[in-house]
Amino acid sequence: MRRVRRLTVLATVTAVSVGTVVLGAGSPAGAAPGSKASAAGKSADFNGDGYGDLGISANGHAVVMYGAKTGLSGSRHQVLSDGSGSADPYSEFGDLMTGGDLDGDGYDDLVVGDTGPVPATSIFWGSPKGLSGRTPLSFSLRSMIVGDFDGDGKNDLVAKVDLGYGRAETRLFRGPFGRDGANASTSVVNTGISSGSLSAGDVNSDHIPDLLAVGRHGNTADASLILGSKNGFGPPKDFSTMVNSGSLADVDGDGYADVVLGAGLEGYQPKGVVGGSVVVHYGSAGGVSTTRKPVRISQDTAGVPGTGEKYDRFGFHLDTGDVDGDGYADVAIGVMQESISGVSTTGAVTVLRGSSKGLTATGAVSWHQNTAGVPGVNEPYDMFGWQVSLIDMNGDGRSELATSTDSENRDEGNLWYFRSGSKGLTTNQVVSIGPKTVGLTAKYRYFARWLAN
Repeated sequence: MRRVRRLTVLATVTAVSVGTVVLGAGSPAGAAPGSKASAAGKSADFNGDGYGDLGISANGHAVVMYGAKTGLSGSRHQVLSDGSGSADPYSEFGDLMTGGDLDGDGYDDLVVGDTGPVPATSIFWGSPKGLSGRTPLSFSLRSMIVGDFDGDGKNDLVAKVDLGYGRAETRLFRGPFGRDGANASTSVVNTGISSGSLSAGDVNSDHIPDLLAVGRHGNTADASLILGSKNGFGPPKDFSTMVNSGSLADVDGDGYADVVLGAGLEGYQPKGVVGGSVVVHYGSAGGVSTTRKPVRISQDTAGVPGTGEKYDRFGFHLDTGDVDGDGYADVAIGVMQESISGVSTTGAVTVLRGSSKGLTATGAVSWHQNTAGVPGVNEPYDMFGWQVSLIDMNGDGRSELATSTDSENRDEGNLWYFRSGSKGLTTNQVVSIGPKTVGLTAKYRYFARWLAN
C-alpha cells in the first residue's frame, strides 16, 4: 500500500475575515463522529461552549453560524475567506466543509475546500473565541469527513484527493494534525467506488467509526461501507444499488448504526417507485445485517406526506439526527423538485421518524415555504430542501433542522432553521437567514447552497 507521510503546507497560519464573532465559554468539546454517539448525531463545536455550530457556503466564503442556548441566530456568525483578498462572486471556496478536532486541543476545527478549477483546501482552527488562523494545504481535497477511524483516541481525516487530470483517490490522513498541517501518516483507502460524499458512524458497535462512501462505480451510482478497526479499514461492501446520498445512524435504537441511503433520481428506482426513495440497511455486530430485509420508503408509502411524482427527487439529499430526543435517529429528506399547488419545482422537506421497529412513516411531516410559520413563499424553481442538516445547536440533546434552497431569489440563496421539542420539529419561531444578514452582498451569492457535514 502506497503511503504519504504528511500533508505539505503552502503557507503558515494567516488571519481570517471575521463578522460577528462569538466569544465561547465553557468546557472544550470535540464532536467528531464516533461510536455509541447520541442519536442526535454529530455537532461540530468550534468554540467549545457545548453548543453545535453550523458551517454554510456563500460563494467565495464559508460562514459559521454559532449555536447557543437559544439555538441559531443571525447575530452569531463568523465569515471566513480563502485569504486571497478576492471578492470573486464565482469562487467556490466553501463548497466543501467538514468539522472535527484535528489537533486534539478540545476544540473542533473546520476543513474548507474549493471545488473550482483550481481546487484548494484550508484548515481553520477552533479556539475559545471561535475559528482563528488558516493553514492552507497543498493537497486538493474533495469529499471529506473527520473521525477516529482506527480507535487510537486521535481524530483522523478521510478525504477524496484530487490528483489532477481527472484522477482521484480516497486517503486516510491519520491524526493528530499540527498547526503546520502535518499529520501522523497517510494511506490510501479502498472504498470500491469514486466517492462523492462521505459519512461516519458505528455500524457494528465496536466503538470505532465506520465509513460510508456514496459516489460512482464506473458509470453507475453506488455506495459502499468500509468498517473501521484498530488495524485499519476493512474491505469495502458494495451495495450495488443506485443512490446519491447517505448517512449512518441508529434508527431502531439497537446500538448499531444503520445505513440510510437516498435514491433521488428516476433511474435509481425499482419498478413501481416514482419520484425518489430512501432505503435503510440495518446494522449488526457483523456489519450490515444479513437477516433483516432492507426497507424502502417513498412518497407513496402509507403515512408519508405527498404523492410520488416524476422528478420530485425525494432523497436527493438527506441527513440523520434525533429530533424528539427519544433515542431513535430520524431522517430529514430533501424533496427539492416537489411541485406544490401548481408551483413548479418549489421544493419541500420531509422528516421520517425512527422507532424500535426501524424507520417508519408514522408521524412523518413535510414542510415548504407556504407552510404556516415558515418564512417566505413558494416560487417556481426555488428548490427548497436542496440541502438538509440535523444538528443540535441549543444543547438540549435534540436535533434541529437547517435547510436551504438552490435558487432562492434566483441566485441569492437562504437558510431556514426549524426548532425541535419533545414532539419533534416545529414551525414555531423558524429562523430565516440570507447573505445580507451576515454582511455579504446578495447577488450571485447562492447562500447556504452547501452545508457542512
